[in-house]
Formats: sequence, structure tokens, C-alpha cells
Amino acid sequence: MPQCFFIEPSVGDLQLLPEDKTHHIVHVLKMHAGESLRLHDGKNQWANATLEIVGKRRVSARLTSPWQPLASEPTLRVTVFQAFPRTGDKVEQVLQHGTELGAAGFVLFPSDKAQARMDERERIARKVERWEELIRNAAEQSGRGILPTITYLRSLEEALPKATGSLLLLDEEGVPLSEVGAGQGEVTPQPELAVFAGSEGGFTNIEKQKILAAGARSVSLGPRTLRTETAALAALAKLL
Repeated sequence: MPQCFFIEPSVGDLQLLPEDKTHHIVHVLKMHAGESLRLHDGKNQWANATLEIVGKRRVSARLTSPWQPLASEPTLRVTVFQAFPRTGDKVEQVLQHGTELGAAGFVLFPSDKAQARMDERERIARKVERWEELIRNAAEQSGRGILPTITYLRSLEEALPKATGSLLLLDEEGVPLSEVGAGQGEVTPQPELAVFAGSEGGFTNIEKQKILAAGARSVSLGPRTLRTETAALAALAKLL
């Protein structure tokens, strides 16, 4: 499949690619005028295109097909509510691989067992900007039709009202996820799922009770204990 890039479409056939992609296209991919690529608009539409102008600062492409719906997006929208791990590399694994697996969005928040908080506004803004770039790169690499959203909130209490549709709490003491019937191929009461995954050591009993009180079902991914950066990914693989 040709290289995929997300753009904000303009009127007409000639389309400008994001300025921050110029270096990657010219110096990393070493693409030249006349090469084929795919453009995605972030709203589940795509079109074929050909590189037309390759410059030092901007790259443009000309559409060679009309915009059309992308059929690869999951019909079930799953948002991962991830308690912030103690190290940032684990967060990036969840965001990168979760995007590749089909997550619709991510909500990050601190929990009692991993007091990893970002209290400075500027620091939060820098992190979110980095995470958005990571998600975009993963979405382009995997051919996603949308760009998953990313939100950082300051507590579980702030995160719970953001959960829409059916709620699942990943807990080794829950019922097997395979018995819940929440997968994409199953009949579900809601087209959306919010999956809550704990940090190292999981959620405290008080946190579990708050999530369950919000309407979540407690589900298990199997007999083995998974790392915090693995649990949500395993759930996505089973659900989507």
C-alpha cells in the first residue's frame, strides 16, 4: 500500500501536505515527484494522489481519484482510559500500538498506585503535543481513517464523566472478556466502549468501586498478570 498521510483537504485536486512532514518525505522516505501516495482527511475518507512538487519547506500532491469512504475503521469505537504509568515510555507504547490496533481515543489520568502527575500547564501541553505526533505517525503507518483523540485529565473523578457507552474495568478478578459479548462482531447495546486499565499494581479497591459505580463491568483478560502497557492492548486486540 502506498505511504499514507493525513491532511486538511482543500478545494481542488492540488493538496498541500503538512509542513512538518516535508523532512520525513524528502530526507527519510526519499520520495520524488511522480510517486504515488494516499491522503486521508481524518474523517474516514481517503484518496489516491501523486507527488507533484517536492520543495525544501512544503510538499504538494495532486489527487488521482475522488475522496471515498475507508472501510478499515472498526464499527465499535473503543476509548482507552489508561491510568498514567510511572514512566512515559509505557504511555507511548499504549498510544502507538493502541492506535495501530484501532482505538478511537485515549484518556490518561493519574491513579493512587502510581502518583505520576503533570502539574505544570506548559509541561502538559508539551507532552500532549508529543503524544499527538506519535498517534499521527502510528495512524499513518497503519492506514487508519481517523486520528484517535488524546486527553490528559488530573484525576479518575475527572475521567469518569468522559466515559460514554458501555464501560469495562480490566481486573483479573472479573469475568472473562470472552463471556461478556462486547466484541465488534457481537450485538452490543452501545456502539462505544470505554476500557479502564490500571497503572502498575492496578487500581485500588476504592478506585474500582468508583468505576463500577459509574456502570462498568469487571472483566478479565485471562489467567496471566499483564503489564500496565500490555493490558489495554490485549483488550483492544480481543475487542476489535
